[in-house]
Amino acid sequence: MKRRQVLFALTASALAARGWTQQPYPSKAITWVVGFPPGGGADGVTRLVAAKVSQNLGQPVVVENRPGASSIIAAQHVAQQPADGYTIFSAEQGALVFNAALYSKLPYDPARDFTPVTDMVRVPLLLVVHPSFPATDFRGFLDEVKQRPGKYHFGSPGRGLAHHLAMERLKATAKLDITDVQYKGIAPVIQDLVAGQIPMAAVDTVPLMQHLKSGKLRALAAFANQRLSVAPDVPALGELGYTDVEIAPIVGVVVPRNMPKDIVAKLNAEIVRALRDPEVNGKLSGLGLEVIGDTPEQFAAFLQAEGQRWLPFIRSQNIKLD
Repeated sequence: MKRRQVLFALTASALAARGWTQQPYPSKAITWVVGFPPGGGADGVTRLVAAKVSQNLGQPVVVENRPGASSIIAAQHVAQQPADGYTIFSAEQGALVFNAALYSKLPYDPARDFTPVTDMVRVPLLLVVHPSFPATDFRGFLDEVKQRPGKYHFGSPGRGLAHHLAMERLKATAKLDITDVQYKGIAPVIQDLVAGQIPMAAVDTVPLMQHLKSGKLRALAAFANQRLSVAPDVPALGELGYTDVEIAPIVGVVVPRNMPKDIVAKLNAEIVRALRDPEVNGKLSGLGLEVIGDTPEQFAAFLQAEGQRWLPFIRSQNIKLD
């Protein structure tokens, strides 16, 4: 018995000397990758939550921006990292769903290469028009556009983004003859909307609310099935009979595939804890964001449903980015 105990002690000592003992997670800095440049919405949400997670864990959480190519650069990088919980990824539907249809070939598999952790926030979209637009409500909007086919155009911040897909879905569902005008980002879309250079667009609530309050823009409907808490006076398209156009960009968190379940559970618990923090929650809600903080299973189901709803539509409309 003593000989067995001595052998066990020697083996444990050898493993410890070689760094093979299991350290409690996390025992070092976590790298949190964002597929967009610093200063954008996904970056801002991630940095706010990451700071609270770092404070709660007592470990550094370093936000690393890898922008470009519709988040393909960041997604490929994260997919190739070890499944140890020290590299996590903030992504929206583009990287996790839409790119599968928007590109003929990807260097990663959106459905296979990641393990969902949680959906942090959703960014509501509103159909907005310049105040000079003849219609003051959604029904009037439909009548006006249908009476003048080919006259109107809408702005979008990039082909294949949720804003663009929202308008394409509404266009197809309501049989509207309107033309897409592409911009590089949402800021120039809003700038031309306010100036009256374009009559309409789908715009997210974060940069939009100040222009609605000032009367520089008018919201006609929300791309949702229920009214938004941030814009309760704006009817949802679902209540107007258009239930298949619901869409909202997200900032979700995923990790490389084959991640141990205990690490996924730990990350989920800590990120949701940060989202529920009164200060963090208040800042996110104050920006017009819908704070989610769901379970890995719920987030996985959401992504699967998004794929079922949007991938066939994108392919049917031949919307491509390559």
